[in-house]
Amino acid sequence: MLINLTMHPEIRAKNVKLCREKGILLPTFKQMCDPSLIPESILKKLDQVGLWDVNPVNLYRINWHNEPKEKGGRFGGVNYIEIPREITGVKAHIYALVGKYFPTGAHKVGATYSCLAPALVTGNFDAEEQQAGECLDEQQTSQQHPRHPTAGEGDHGHQCRAQSQGCVATG
Repeated sequence: MLINLTMHPEIRAKNVKLCREKGILLPTFKQMCDPSLIPESILKKLDQVGLWDVNPVNLYRINWHNEPKEKGGRFGGVNYIEIPREITGVKAHIYALVGKYFPTGAHKVGATYSCLAPALVTGNFDAEEQQAGECLDEQQTSQQHPRHPTAGEGDHGHQCRAQSQGCVATG
């Protein structure tokens, strides 16, 4: 299933207002693929923010090109390691991508953002009224379902909003 790109102008306007009030700027997918497209004004903000700080500007670090620095890093080559032949026992070069230098220390942030961003900018997700992974089953209450798994996880028998958007965001 594709991501629902139907526009809902009223909800989109609410999302834009909320992001402006909270100082949240969303990176484009092009900027995530090619960090050289990120504006200098954002790069200057990144210079002041730690890699694992909970800060909206860290959304611009959702890529494989983060400089391996705890604070103030920008971008460089892809973060990977080559697994030595002595360990693999094969002549082929085997590489592993390193998720440690993502804003949360894990690459799953990108998968979640790739589902949530289109829903935010089209108004398919209301940031004031909904939570990512919110249950669609109105019969479920917080008492019945106190610890809701992230969308796509668990076998709780009902559909989650992120799945209805065409994404399965894992946490």
